Amino acid sequence: MSAPTTPATGTSRTRKRRTTAAAAAPVKGAGTSGVRAGRRRVMRGFTAGAPAGAKTAPSARVSNPRLRWLAFNAGAAGAGHLAVWAVAGDPLAGVDLMARMTISVPQLAAAGLTLVAAYGGWRAGALLKGLPGRFGLAARPLGALVAALWGQGTAPLVRDALDVIEPWGTLLSPLLAVGPVAAACWYGLDRPAARLVPPVRWALRIPLATVVVSSLLYAPGALL
Repeated sequence: MSAPTTPATGTSRTRKRRTTAAAAAPVKGAGTSGVRAGRRRVMRGFTAGAPAGAKTAPSARVSNPRLRWLAFNAGAAGAGHLAVWAVAGDPLAGVDLMARMTISVPQLAAAGLTLVAAYGGWRAGALLKGLPGRFGLAARPLGALVAALWGQGTAPLVRDALDVIEPWGTLLSPLLAVGPVAAACWYGLDRPAARLVPPVRWALRIPLATVVVSSLLYAPGALL
């Protein structure tokens, strides 16, 4: 009577083992998938953090363009003063030239005003271009001539204006003297060389750098 109970007990034990194994299998798979998900999150964190570090790294190079610009212009100014020294025998000959130009500021300002007035008269003459016959053809040249004659006589006005605003007149005189020369050097030499190779750009920067540095060297004397 006791023999039939043994298979039933063995069968129940086998069923319990299978149920336990089946229940343990999802837990093991879930643990593996959780580890993989954690690894993926870590890898994503590293990849997302890389560009941020790459952006902060070049901050140490901010001063390099300024140093290059300073060395570029200082070298051009030094070469210009060496050339002036070799030709005139005086390394500060450019400063003496700036002083002479400052004395002639009213005449230089009058020359600049003459050119500006002539251009303005030429443009204003275009408004009268619709006049009949030769009057329309002569409107532009006549307007430029009249304006240039007015600009030519403005030297006394500039001198009186500088005397009225003293001591600012002494401070502005070097700028009025150097401004047109520096603008001509920039417009005629430096600006066209913007797309050339660096050695050529450096060579064409020499006149502008020499003029600017000479004016800066003259400025303390003008203030005194």
